[in-house]
Amino acid sequence: MERIEHGSEIIWYDPECFGDFHRDLFEIDYWREQNAIRGKSVGRNTTWFVEDEVGQKVLRHYYRGGMIGRVMEDTFLHVAESKSRAMAEFTVLAKLHRKGLPVPQPCAARMIRSNFVYRADIILTRIEGAQDLVAILKERELSTEQWQGIGYTIRRFHNAGLYHADLNSHNILLDDNDKSWLIDFDKCHFRQPGSWARENMERLLRSFRKEQGLHQEFHWDEQDWKALLKGYYKGI
Repeated sequence: MERIEHGSEIIWYDPECFGDFHRDLFEIDYWREQNAIRGKSVGRNTTWFVEDEVGQKVLRHYYRGGMIGRVMEDTFLHVAESKSRAMAEFTVLAKLHRKGLPVPQPCAARMIRSNFVYRADIILTRIEGAQDLVAILKERELSTEQWQGIGYTIRRFHNAGLYHADLNSHNILLDDNDKSWLIDFDKCHFRQPGSWARENMERLLRSFRKEQGLHQEFHWDEQDWKALLKGYYKGI
């Protein structure tokens, strides 16, 4: 991992992710000028998919949620460099990636300081040929084997001590080879064994039930959850 400090900017980056790293890579206008934007995901905020000579990447700016987000949309109170949102997520992802767990590779993280606050961005590799479970389940059902594979994957993360702060059906991807992945590791961290794993799974179940109520066509039911749990407990 390399580190750059330029005025108010601090950047961490992995040289293996880039042919030639430079600070403009965090700016969407740069990618637009290169005609290198390959798409975007629009939820509460926009995530950009871009491509360079090494491959496709994800560029994400950090925003606040909840009521405070209306006042401090994308600024956070200043903290130590390693504890900033981007650097903390970069660190978690790097550790998971080294363990061989199915996560996007962290490529670069940036914090820009301004008085008592900072803004942050992160660049990750894009998982090609993958869709999140909500998008898939709006179109088709999954097999029992696929559900078991998803459950087994989640268990691998829990066995590694990873607490996913937002484990929901949008943050689980399935690729063209039926390999499942987890994404969005903002505010995630490692914990000792405890009841948090069960609470994580209960959160995920609530997510499926919520999505089922939101969409007229959503190919999920409680039997699918039982299949997922069967795969999860195989990983113990």
